[in-house]
Amino acid sequence: MSRIPVRSWWSVLAALFLFLTTAPQAMAQEGGVSGTVSDAQSGVGLSAVQVELLGDDGSVVAGAFTSSAGTYRITAIPTGTYTVSFTLPGWSLVDEASVTVTSGQTSSLSVTMAERSFNLNPITVTASKRVEKALEAPAAIEVVSRQDIVERPTVTPVDHVKEKAGVDFVNTGLQQNYVVVRGFNNIFSGATLNLTDYRISRVPSLRVNISHFTPTTSSDLERVEVVLGPGSALYGPNAANGVIHYLTQSPIDDPGMDFSLASGVRQQGDTADGIESSSEVTWLGEGRVAWANEARTFGLKLSGQYFGGTDYGYNDPVEVAQRGNAEECIAAGYNPQNEECFGFSGDLDVSTSEGQADLKTRVDNVAGGRDYDLERWGLDLRADFRPAPETSIVLAGGHMDAVNSVDLTGIGAGQVQNWGYWYAQGRFNWKRLFGQVFWNSNDNDKTYLLRSGRPLIDKSYQTVAQLQHGFDINPQNSLTYGLDFLYTKPQSESTINGRHEDDDDVTEFGGYVQYDGQFTEKWNLVAAARVDDHSRLEDPVFSPRAALVFKPTPERSIRASYNRAFSTPNTLNLFLDISAQAVPLGGPFFYDGRAQGVTENGFTFARDNGIPQHMSPFNLADPRDLRPTTAADMWGEALTAFGAATLSACTADPTSQECQALNAALGEFAGAAPPPDGAVDIWAATLDLNSRSFVGNTKEIAAVPDVAPLEPTIWQTFEIGYKGLLLGDNLLLGANVYYTDVDNFVSALEPFTPNVFLDGTTLAGYLVISEGVSPQSAGLIASTVGSAETPEGFVGLPLGVMAPTTAGGTTAPPILLTYRNLGDFNFFGADASLTFVLDDRWELSGSISWVEKDAFLTGDEGDPNTREVALNAPKWKGAATVGYRDPGSGWNGGVRGRYVDGFPVASGLFIGEVESYAVFDLNVGYTFSGRSGLTLQLDISNIFDDNYQSFVGVPEFGRYSVLRLIWSM
Repeated sequence: MSRIPVRSWWSVLAALFLFLTTAPQAMAQEGGVSGTVSDAQSGVGLSAVQVELLGDDGSVVAGAFTSSAGTYRITAIPTGTYTVSFTLPGWSLVDEASVTVTSGQTSSLSVTMAERSFNLNPITVTASKRVEKALEAPAAIEVVSRQDIVERPTVTPVDHVKEKAGVDFVNTGLQQNYVVVRGFNNIFSGATLNLTDYRISRVPSLRVNISHFTPTTSSDLERVEVVLGPGSALYGPNAANGVIHYLTQSPIDDPGMDFSLASGVRQQGDTADGIESSSEVTWLGEGRVAWANEARTFGLKLSGQYFGGTDYGYNDPVEVAQRGNAEECIAAGYNPQNEECFGFSGDLDVSTSEGQADLKTRVDNVAGGRDYDLERWGLDLRADFRPAPETSIVLAGGHMDAVNSVDLTGIGAGQVQNWGYWYAQGRFNWKRLFGQVFWNSNDNDKTYLLRSGRPLIDKSYQTVAQLQHGFDINPQNSLTYGLDFLYTKPQSESTINGRHEDDDDVTEFGGYVQYDGQFTEKWNLVAAARVDDHSRLEDPVFSPRAALVFKPTPERSIRASYNRAFSTPNTLNLFLDISAQAVPLGGPFFYDGRAQGVTENGFTFARDNGIPQHMSPFNLADPRDLRPTTAADMWGEALTAFGAATLSACTADPTSQECQALNAALGEFAGAAPPPDGAVDIWAATLDLNSRSFVGNTKEIAAVPDVAPLEPTIWQTFEIGYKGLLLGDNLLLGANVYYTDVDNFVSALEPFTPNVFLDGTTLAGYLVISEGVSPQSAGLIASTVGSAETPEGFVGLPLGVMAPTTAGGTTAPPILLTYRNLGDFNFFGADASLTFVLDDRWELSGSISWVEKDAFLTGDEGDPNTREVALNAPKWKGAATVGYRDPGSGWNGGVRGRYVDGFPVASGLFIGEVESYAVFDLNVGYTFSGRSGLTLQLDISNIFDDNYQSFVGVPEFGRYSVLRLIWSM
């Protein structure tokens, strides 16, 4: 059972309390400044403007942000004369010099600001969990602005980040994708922490980022922030590679109505897997209605979306083969004893009407193939309260219904039908006190696997509570500290977590503290430490962080940082227990290809003289019985297998020479005695479920290792970065070089239970020499049930499988796939981005990313645990954009290019190579004069219609053109 971890928490909290209560308090100051910041054109107050008082040497003495009405007030300022600086993303910088602060009085200063087309130093909140300028953040951060979002139609919000430095973007369909930061992508990936308005927005329990499962719309986004590199010190587990944070608009700050309707055409040329060229229409509608009262203390917002269309086609070879089997089963009247039906019914009790109904459902699911119709709809509701300038309460909730799509998992594609995703969130801010509680939940019972037809039911939920506070020790030093609680409850009705269904919940506690210190006007230190406890792991995990930031000028910063981050095993790693597909051997004999989590105990093989025991489908007494792996014990299994082959041949044609020869050999085989130890060799080899070929064949069968319990993956990253404005304020350059050391990397799903075979050569020799079997019969027996190495690979009949004592399943011996810690490796990498504003209309931007390797060898040479880990991302990738925006004429547009180098893939059942590709996109928009808020936009992805694949096992993508009409009020 899960436990509630309490060890070490009293000491951690006591130390934190003692530290905070004894911290020095700020010295009393003597004056203040207050006023209003408003739009130069409309006169409306501007919120979130950063106001800073600068000393004679340019250092920041004090600062604040304007309220929703554009007002600000700064107190406790030493008397003197200052320059006051006003900064807001997208607006011109305003500096007011010679502002005098008098003891005991508040000086009044109000200014206006003019809107600019481009901004190079936006305000961010993600890197440090507090408001700061991007140039001051102690981490590499990329920002997608509201203006960029508005001008580019996308199918999902995540499409806005794919050209950013360090981002690896994999399309698996028209709306389906997996996005990570700095590599280690996977099918069903959750490697990068996704947040929406400070809420973890991954699919609960599964810990996977599926963008079309969340109700956030592009029309409601304010900006997207991408933090490159580890974030565990503040965000806890599973933020080892970075954070992508989607921030939506407040109804108080942005009241009004926005509606958009987009129609697209997706094109696909003839593909290598046999899909014929086609053009299909898509539809996307989005709307947002936001209202705020006159005092701007309360606001309400409702947003919604609908998307429909036809996805890109793909022929999965295993699905095609299984579809043929299903059609044969249907032709046989769903007879569970039919050979083609048996692969679907092996784990069902077909003596009951319920079992027979389940068999029919599975077979029909597979026979129907992929349904390429795409449909989703979602609603999002939010209420904001601001009873005081520094106080806010936000209540939000939403629902997304993924009506139909094909989504990939580590064990093949699933047909998603009516997958409901719900969330509810409440958050509170008072000065630097922040607290929130949120709940994410799945509601689905219609989805199924396309290779097996087996259902995937998921009604899991996650509840999270977080509390954060901070205070200034003095104007140069501050603390931020907080606590996190996460409770994850998987609920799959045994379809995903199998026999672990009643014992698979996870509780996580975490606490952190961060110090921000300004030693001089040019040197800043950020230091943080965090401790997390996971109810299914033995020891707590410690995550320190340190960053030294040097600002030679206010427009440039150089930083050096160290981060120790971690990823904990998710509920799939621990508790997965699902049959992926049957592996037929002919007749009623088959293996159960099964994915199974490691739990807290790992997997242990029952051994006989040090050799793992095996199960065999040819053990007629009990296929699930563990037997010694010796030639003598496998003799009866080989005899049964040879008898089945004889029966099959003679049923087809009783008079054939093949039937007569097999019958004669069967009689001699049945009369032969089992061999003594060492007379017949035994092979072990692992089955690749995708290709149905055997790899890693060896006669060292005692060397098969047990699987240890999973440990957290630890990521230690050293990074040096630069970000600064050059050529005045027109050029922004960012560059990062990092070194990462990875310990205990957790693999994707991989097979670990080898099949066992009798060696054909020594089998034939024993039959002829020791048992007097004729050479002709011995050769026939050896070629039917024996095995051998050939130039084309390893071939043979798997008589059994070495299975651990905790193998799941019911009637068939399992070939298990699981996760495991693979060992340690390290690598160098670099990211760079550039934005050049030629003038207020033209902008050039680009990014490039490099990783030293795209595959890593873990462990020592010769170690049976040594594995190759795929980055599942390219060594090189880059993007370039030319943008144009002229608010006066109403025109905007851009041309984008993206290059991805080829790379190897090893992700669950998806193994192979991705070829390099380049994609060019175009967008053009026009805002009509005289018709307030009416805009027409055209976006064309893959202009030249060059088919490309972004991952193994996904469709080839062609051109996609979208025309969108927006009406804003």
